[in-house]
Amino acid sequence: MVLSEKVNQLMEWASKRSVIRMNGDKFRRLVKAPPRNYSVIVMFTALQPHRQCVVCKQADEEYQILANSWRYSSAFTNKIFFAMVDFDEGSDVFQMLNMNSAPTFINFPAKGKPKRGDTYELQVRGFAAEQLARWVADRTDVHECRYNV
Repeated sequence: MVLSEKVNQLMEWASKRSVIRMNGDKFRRLVKAPPRNYSVIVMFTALQPHRQCVVCKQADEEYQILANSWRYSSAFTNKIFFAMVDFDEGSDVFQMLNMNSAPTFINFPAKGKPKRGDTYELQVRGFAAEQLARWVADRTDVHECRYNV
């Protein structure tokens, strides 16, 4: 896909849902594969009831608040997108990234590969929308990302 197609596709999905659900194919095409001039904040989770991940559900609620506040803010742009990969829809992505726990938040920056600080320290910072918003602002070129009630 060329860059403009990728951005248009993501913008279309973001206009319908603040958090874009991705499977392995979408993740590889829109997050991993170049070219990319946008950041993607991805929540890796396990929300299916049989996974019994209570913290995944709680983190998802906060992530949805953050993504919604971003989507409806005046700072909304095509430079940052919020996405989710659920283990049961994208276990291949978990394997590709050598991940064995959820929830995990990773910023895939507009340029290059994620660095150490691009993985959110959930155990240290907690997963409140305000904390996530600060981390997003720190890790991306988009500094208008604020948590709005």
